[in-house]
Amino acid sequence: MSETTITAWTVPPQVRPQDDTTRYLCAAAHLDSGYADNAIREFLTEPTRPLPHSPGFDPARVLVEAIASRGRRKLRDGILAVLFGLFVWASGPSLLLFAWLALAVVLVIPSIWRTAINVALKAAVVAVLGAFTLAGLLLYLIGTIDPETTEDFTGGYYSDYYGPPPGDEEVWFYVSIALVVLMLAILVTDRLVVRSLLVDRFGYRARNRPPADPFTAERPLLGLCPPRFLRQLHRYRDAEQTPQGTVPLFVHRGYNPFVGAGLHRESWSMALPLERLPEDRKPDGSPFDELTTPLLYERVRAAMAVLQESESLSPDRRLRELSIREAVFASSAELIDHVNQPESVVYLRGLDSAPERHLPPGEVTALRQQPREWARYYLCFQVETWDRDLVMSSFLHAAADASTLYLEWTPCVLPPVRDRYRAVDKLPSGVIAPIGQALLRLARLPVTVWGRARHTLEWIQPLRQDRGLINPDAYGSLRTLREMAAADEVDSYFQLVDVERYEKILHSRLMPAISRILRDCGYSPASFERQAATVIHKEITIHGDNYAPINTGANSGSMDGANVQSAPATGD
Repeated sequence: MSETTITAWTVPPQVRPQDDTTRYLCAAAHLDSGYADNAIREFLTEPTRPLPHSPGFDPARVLVEAIASRGRRKLRDGILAVLFGLFVWASGPSLLLFAWLALAVVLVIPSIWRTAINVALKAAVVAVLGAFTLAGLLLYLIGTIDPETTEDFTGGYYSDYYGPPPGDEEVWFYVSIALVVLMLAILVTDRLVVRSLLVDRFGYRARNRPPADPFTAERPLLGLCPPRFLRQLHRYRDAEQTPQGTVPLFVHRGYNPFVGAGLHRESWSMALPLERLPEDRKPDGSPFDELTTPLLYERVRAAMAVLQESESLSPDRRLRELSIREAVFASSAELIDHVNQPESVVYLRGLDSAPERHLPPGEVTALRQQPREWARYYLCFQVETWDRDLVMSSFLHAAADASTLYLEWTPCVLPPVRDRYRAVDKLPSGVIAPIGQALLRLARLPVTVWGRARHTLEWIQPLRQDRGLINPDAYGSLRTLREMAAADEVDSYFQLVDVERYEKILHSRLMPAISRILRDCGYSPASFERQAATVIHKEITIHGDNYAPINTGANSGSMDGANVQSAPATGD
């Protein structure tokens, strides 16, 4: 048997291939209108909203595709709304119109049933649509048999007032058919353009080609978008690198401060009274160290850095790429509340500008020693696994004095991109699928045309600013583009156990490190070790709220406890 060498997609050494995450998020902007509009609403409407730190993908490219997608959809929907209005005028209250409406209602019922909030709402919407369709069809049939019967309801014939001139009904029938064919042609063209874009620019074969410059490729559609979107877009393209010696600042709005980290796992916290050892010195005769919060962070960081030398502890040696970094998280509402205080200047230099992306070393040092109520220092540990599809992040906050040690640990997981966005790698070739999609959209047009007309005329507006008041939501991030596209769960059993693996490995280094720190500072680690034993036990996963020193529970085998959910997807 001859050997077969797979070389079809070998990347030339001089070509820098596209990263998969950026490809999938760009495709998501064209596959999901809700994703594109939410991205524009979140990142391009407020000039004072911070640029969230988004390592691992290019947010500027994704936002360009979101703008291009919205421009394409508005142009398509506007033309369809006008053509459908002309069709209604040309056909009048014909059997063709009512039959099309009935077919559209039948086709839209399954999607309503899937997306409606509860059964009662589903039934109400379906009943209203069905009643209107049946009433219109019945009215048409009665009018056909006895026109005088329906004059009290219609005030005469529809065509006498709103339809085409009388006579030549056959001509107007063909005009109606021509309008339907033209609408189908527009839908087919739209589907073919989107399919070609997805396959050629973001499909599997495009992964080994250098990414095209979206500011050039999408120039015609970008020229149609509001200038304020373009101004904000250039902020992302021109985002600076992290200055030397500074620490990233995350200004958030809402409940969750860890923007970009995904779903919360079970966190824990503990407050331990410290007991002095009977000895006066370390075993080697040197004096005990002074227990301070900066010392604790420094020692924990050094202990975790040992994992970066691991050869076989993690699949594909992912721990060698363990990221250990500092970060400060601040609340936008509290930042605005303290905007007139001198210490807030390094966070927000003016109400007309966005919060700073980085904090100077002096402020970071002060926060490490003494946190503010509205700004906290964290030591962050992050592992990107499964080709960056799965990201594990853990955040440590600590405080210590001569009598008490406080520890707070918050693990998070960012699941892979949703299957519907990654399906761009498996799109079939040919025109059969796009034509089928266009026919289905045409059949549903009488029900969806009102939404299309509203979408054409709808503008994404900035947040409302009442006179004399500052809206703090304009200064905080809620989530990143990657979080908006994340699935609700992991894809496979191996990914699930890897989440557990990295949590337990980090714990296995954190707990002994803290014990050593307590000993080196002259304190007994016994109380801490008794509580830590339940945390690092191989059959125990942290579970529950942060009320007791440590709350634990049996592993349920799923990512329950996640309380930061992704937005539901909507179709294009």
